[in-house]
Amino acid sequence: MSGAEHVAVVGSSGAGKTTLASLIAGVHQPDSGVLEVGSERVALVTQEVHVFSGTLADDLRMAAPEAGDDALYAALDAVHADEWVRMLPDGLQTAVGAEGRELTPMQAQQLALARLVLMDPDLVILDEATAEAGSTGADALERGAESALRGRSAIVVAHRLSQAARADRVVVLDHGRIVEEGTHEELVRRGGRYAELWEAWARYR
Repeated sequence: MSGAEHVAVVGSSGAGKTTLASLIAGVHQPDSGVLEVGSERVALVTQEVHVFSGTLADDLRMAAPEAGDDALYAALDAVHADEWVRMLPDGLQTAVGAEGRELTPMQAQQLALARLVLMDPDLVILDEATAEAGSTGADALERGAESALRGRSAIVVAHRLSQAARADRVVVLDHGRIVEEGTHEELVRRGGRYAELWEAWARYR
C-alpha cells in the first residue's frame, strides 16, 4: 500500500477476510511464510466493540489519555456522534458501560471510531465494522468511518459492497486466496467473481 490508499477486501463467508485482517493487525501469527507490515502503527476495529465502564470521556481517553474535552468532541464530531452525545444528561461525564447508560450498537461503534481518530494510527483495519448497526445505522457508520479514515491508509473488510465501490482498490478472496484485484469499475467490467457479488448485493440491498 502506498500513500493513504484504501483497500477493500471482499468475498463470501469463509473466504478468509477476517483471518487476513487479524494477521495484518498482529492478532494472530502466520503458520508459515512472512507477513511484513512495516513500522506503521496499526489499529483494528471490528464489529464486536467494547464500551468501557466509566464516563464517556474515560472511554474515549483509553485511546488518548491526555486529550482535552475539545479534542474528544472533535473526534465525536468527525464520526457524526457529537449530536447524540451532546443530548446526554451529563454530556461527556455520562456513565456508560456495564453500570451506566446502555448504548445502541451504532453508538458503540461510533465510540470505537472516535477512539480511532484520537489514536491517530498510520494504518487502520476495519473488519466489518458497520455490520451490526442495521441498514440505517450502517449508512451513518459508513459516513463516520469514511471520515475517520481520511488521510490514513486503510484495509476495509467490506460487509456492504458500497464500501468496496468507494475504495481505491478491491481485493477478492476465495478460500484464503486472492482471485481478483482491481478497482470497482475494472472488476465489474471484468464480469468475474466480484461482478457476481456486486450484482447480487445490488439486487437485494
